Amino acid sequence: MSTPRWDHPEDYAFTASLSIGQWMWEFLRRNPAYREDWEWFDATWRTLEGRYGRPPNRDFARWEADPLAWRSVADDDCGECRIDQDRVKIECWMGARWGFYKFPLSPDTDAPVIGEQLSWREREQPVIELDAGDNGDTGSARVALAFDLAMPLRPQLEAARRFLQVRQAGLRRRGELEMCTVATQAGRWRLMLQVLDAGAQGVARARLFAWLRRQPGFEGEPEEFLAAARALVEGGYLDLHGIPQGGVSR
Repeated sequence: MSTPRWDHPEDYAFTASLSIGQWMWEFLRRNPAYREDWEWFDATWRTLEGRYGRPPNRDFARWEADPLAWRSVADDDCGECRIDQDRVKIECWMGARWGFYKFPLSPDTDAPVIGEQLSWREREQPVIELDAGDNGDTGSARVALAFDLAMPLRPQLEAARRFLQVRQAGLRRRGELEMCTVATQAGRWRLMLQVLDAGAQGVARARLFAWLRRQPGFEGEPEEFLAAARALVEGGYLDLHGIPQGGVSR
């Protein structure tokens, strides 16, 4: 990927038009492990093409008989990938490992077309089970509800839906809750990309943190902010799936 000047906001102007799927890609493409996997995959794919050709002239039978075209996996690896005994095709292995369906993309790919070049796998929201002693309130933006499993669930779920809608609307009216959308998060994510790129370019932490504290709207501790950015790179990008676009990004 091209190397933006981490402390030049204009080098990150492209983020103003990114969809949530493209934001996910921006974090993934900065993952050193993904870049390493891609280099292995790309070299292996080129070797296979050198041996068996490209479509429409590819010798598919010989390609699939070549051990290079497959990756050994454990029984619980690769999720929905079609596994031949303990093997899976290398392109499917890459997708399952990193959370997408389409053909693996080079980290140098800018703003891939979501649904054509890249399709993210759906990810279920985790269910959090509380201890019996919990009072259920986990902060203004989160709430836990109790259900009686000895009683029918449908009316309880409907009542919970109505309660949550009223609670959410009230918090928004009072200015105590900001909805999580691409529009509301883009500025923070853009700053995270700058911080990540600074680290990759060897910028001293003291210099980086001093710069970060001067950025408009920045709050909190730089160390925690950097840790949150790294968490998105290391797998947290998958949790962004499904965040709505919202209004116009600023």
